[in-house]
Amino acid sequence: MRSFPPSLLSDGPVQRVLDIVIAVQESGGKLSLDDEIGRYVRLIRNDWVAHWNCSVYFSAGVLDLAADAVERSGTLEAYPSEFKRKLARAAGDMDPAEYMRILAELVRMADRGGVPEYGEKPLGSTEFLQSFPFLFGFGAILMDEGDRPFADLVRSSLTSEHPYCTERAVAYATEAQRALVLFPGVNGLGKRLPWATRDRLQEIIDTVNDHMRREHVTAS
Repeated sequence: MRSFPPSLLSDGPVQRVLDIVIAVQESGGKLSLDDEIGRYVRLIRNDWVAHWNCSVYFSAGVLDLAADAVERSGTLEAYPSEFKRKLARAAGDMDPAEYMRILAELVRMADRGGVPEYGEKPLGSTEFLQSFPFLFGFGAILMDEGDRPFADLVRSSLTSEHPYCTERAVAYATEAQRALVLFPGVNGLGKRLPWATRDRLQEIIDTVNDHMRREHVTAS
């Protein structure tokens, strides 16, 4: 009987941490592992669903559990191919089990250090894509139809899904409001999305609210 389910490594926190390590290695010194692990911790701790479903503490525990399993088996043959590829790439000449234990401790240390402010540690690329996926996707609409009034584009994006537009409406409004709170300057989220100024983010919220009042609120 297996003491550890290899399927646990097909996706999830171990894969995410290994992705971070590989991205740092491939950056040619532009990225710091400590900084990127810190952003990973911030991403999880700033999202209630992520924190509830897979806390940073759990991520470190799975890394330790995987390290113990790999050490006991003495081989990676029984494990998912993507996990084996990433672990070999990340660990290099180091013992894979020992390397995962080091990563687990780095994650725990970053977690104990608390969540850094964005002024101290700016929003990273992966962190941005995971935090604002719908705003990022809206950029493609602007590229195709940017000659139209901005509010019309937001409205069209919602009505194209109507009456099943709730998920998109909630995502647009939530991400725009979050960006306004986290980045309250005039430029808003403009360092990552040039169009996402404070005025444009507010316009998204206003347009979503107007759509919900007109199309989804029934008379009492």
